[in-house]
Amino acid sequence: MATSIPNSNINIPFSSFLDPITGRPSQEWLMFLMNPTFVSANLSAALPVTSGGTGLTTIPTNGKLLIGNGTGYSLNTLTAGAGITVTNGAGTITLASSGLTSFSAGTTGFTPSSPTTGAIVLAGTLVIANGGTGATSAAAARANLGAGTGNGTVTSVGGTGTVNGITLTGTVTTAGNLTLGGTLSGVSLTTQVSGILPIANGGTGTSTAGVSATIVTAKLTALGADGSMTFTNGLLTAQTPAT
Repeated sequence: MATSIPNSNINIPFSSFLDPITGRPSQEWLMFLMNPTFVSANLSAALPVTSGGTGLTTIPTNGKLLIGNGTGYSLNTLTAGAGITVTNGAGTITLASSGLTSFSAGTTGFTPSSPTTGAIVLAGTLVIANGGTGATSAAAARANLGAGTGNGTVTSVGGTGTVNGITLTGTVTTAGNLTLGGTLSGVSLTTQVSGILPIANGGTGTSTAGVSATIVTAKLTALGADGSMTFTNGLLTAQTPAT
């Protein structure tokens, strides 16, 4: 096998690697492999990423990592976030949480299930001083708040007072009556009464105003005079008889 283009940095033999007669490596190649010689080797340029290198010639400081940037690599350290600390050492990177380390509910009556790690779940009962009842049942809450147990029995109901002339009197214990008396008075028809008064109760049975007009009635004799009837909202308010 012939070598087409010799490497400019390595003095390799120009002959075929295999001897065409013996089928074994030729003498020139055996001599070269036992004592290869180099003219020069360029190690100043960085080996590119496409050739298996990093493309960088910078020696990284503590904590720097190779991070892809879309075209190659960049050397950067990790950035600490909220509640996280990053400590860079020689060949080491240490991450730690600097967030919640303790929790206290103060005098609320609550106690955290886990004061330092994981999900914090509060237990206990909110005390009265912090807006709670200090109890876990309705009866105990009423007792703590001074409202009694809420399971009592009404033993007496008394009625007294007067509104618009109507009076309420009486007391009911195991038996008894509450009595309404008096005469209705002082009722405002505009603010205290609603609805339409029917004809049977002296009203008109309608909320629509009647006709307002004056009707002339013909005189009864040639020498007589015409009469008239005046209606206001449908009600006869004045009348002059015809003669």
